Amino acid sequence: MPSDLSPATPSGTPASAASGHAAPGAWQRDDPRHDRAAGAWVGAAAAACMVGAPAAVARGLLAPSGEADAVPARLARLLESALAALDEPGIESAPGSAPERAFARALRAAAATGRVPDAETAADGDVMGAAWRAVSETPVPPLDSAGRVFPCTHLVDAVWRASAVGGDEAAMYAGALAGARWGVSGVPLEAQRRLSDAVEPRELIARAVVLARGSDPGGWPERSGYHTGDSAGIYTPFRTPHPHDSGVLLGNLSHLRERPDDVDAIVSLNRLGPEDVHDGVPAPDRVEVWLADTPAVNPNLHFVLEEAAASVAALRAEGKRVLLHCAAGQSRTPAVAAHYAARSLGADVREALRTVITEVGGHLDNPELARTAAALNGVQLSDAAAELFPEGLPPRRGADAAR
Repeated sequence: MPSDLSPATPSGTPASAASGHAAPGAWQRDDPRHDRAAGAWVGAAAAACMVGAPAAVARGLLAPSGEADAVPARLARLLESALAALDEPGIESAPGSAPERAFARALRAAAATGRVPDAETAADGDVMGAAWRAVSETPVPPLDSAGRVFPCTHLVDAVWRASAVGGDEAAMYAGALAGARWGVSGVPLEAQRRLSDAVEPRELIARAVVLARGSDPGGWPERSGYHTGDSAGIYTPFRTPHPHDSGVLLGNLSHLRERPDDVDAIVSLNRLGPEDVHDGVPAPDRVEVWLADTPAVNPNLHFVLEEAAASVAALRAEGKRVLLHCAAGQSRTPAVAAHYAARSLGADVREALRTVITEVGGHLDNPELARTAAALNGVQLSDAAAELFPEGLPPRRGADAAR
């Protein structure tokens, strides 16, 4: 069911993208190219924040101005060329120089396939070549759930490696290329919070997705809408205190749309449209997490759950009352809430999962989330439902199945 809110076009969307150059319906909701296209743009901007570049540099990626060869303008131009109509073969509007054309091809390949091609000699001698080699040559760490080591932290390592060779400019190019590989789900949320002081990541995400997929004025990211089906768990506003921390409220998207005035920060675990943004909360205190509620579609799932829980912990350490929510508040929300309780409050993760799922009237339709929360705390759940609720699952909030 779509939202009853009126459509909106995201700020900064190129006119060529807004005109609709692709068939958005050809991209399924969880198509990984959404994540990777968004990752290219957000990765570039977040890299600037990581290495301490001036805020104007990150802002310039959304609305480049000044000299034509200024870093943000040049990189924004390459991103537009590389991501435009990602379904189509080749680059319709190729940049001017040989290094630019080579780097744009690499960006496009990474966003389309999730793989970074070997560095081309055409890019040698340019800062783009240094960034490309940093991304290609930086080791990818193996996943160690309990040790909190994640493959996508390669992005941060590559950014710093590029920065050491070519400064802020190389760091941004590396952020773009590594972001296209790992997706915006692989960009640290702390860097995205810092980025929000200059430009909200959601604006860059909207620009990238519309450019790559094509415009869909009736759907995300240009318009708000529900993405998980028709359920009372989604459409009836809901919130309840976290059973382990009353300073964290667990809720759903409908509650967020009521614009609660008793929260200082928001951690959103589902996609938001422009009408969903709670302008009463400062941008750096509105954290949007890229997390799908579908098994086997989150390439950086362990990292994302850790980052989401860490964001809740950081906001609480700042003295803020936090609303943690997803679409229905029944699947993603309890997984992150339980991991937060275990990693930051010393709770047993199994007990936290049982308590939180029961409190929110949740479910285990996507047991991968509970298994991942447990794994991050050194616990293996082979059969989440049987091991957490041997006497049967608790009552589900709402009349229908919802995620």
